[in-house]
Amino acid sequence: MSEAVETHEHAEAAAHGGRKHTALLIAVLAAGLAFCEQGAQHAGTRMSQSAVSAADVWAEYQAKSTRANEARELAQMAALLPAASQAAHDQVAAKFASDVDRFENDPKTGKAALANQARALERDRDAAHERLEAFDNASAALQLGIVLTTASVITGSVMLVWGGLLLGALGAVLALLGLVYPELAAV
Repeated sequence: MSEAVETHEHAEAAAHGGRKHTALLIAVLAAGLAFCEQGAQHAGTRMSQSAVSAADVWAEYQAKSTRANEARELAQMAALLPAASQAAHDQVAAKFASDVDRFENDPKTGKAALANQARALERDRDAAHERLEAFDNASAALQLGIVLTTASVITGSVMLVWGGLLLGALGAVLALLGLVYPELAAV
């Protein structure tokens, strides 16, 4: 009888120890989930900032385009009007030509420079979106891992622990890819 009691005590201790390991796995998965949620929040903020900045730059580009078109049209109208002198006419034409050139070709604020700047911001926005998706995918895997591992405590199923562990590992891989190569984890 004492051998049966001793076996029962060992089984109970193993089950209790298994619960400790399972609880530790749940804690690790939850910590990974917190990391992923924070990464997703940062990526979402970056994505929004880049999108707003790109829209602002495109609005400035549109304003430059409108002003350049107005300067061209004013130059055409000025050419049709009689001038007090040829020098005055040439001065007005040069002013409009200078304005058009500045709106189109200024290396910092010209249309080409603004378009390049807006496209760079759009690339930043797209990269942040991929990072956000990667962290969201990692979070989903970790959440499912937590659910399965928690269910294993209730059911005593080792298969659920393994499922939770595998989903946790998948979540960790997706999170690492989100940091390094987000385009691979953004499915």
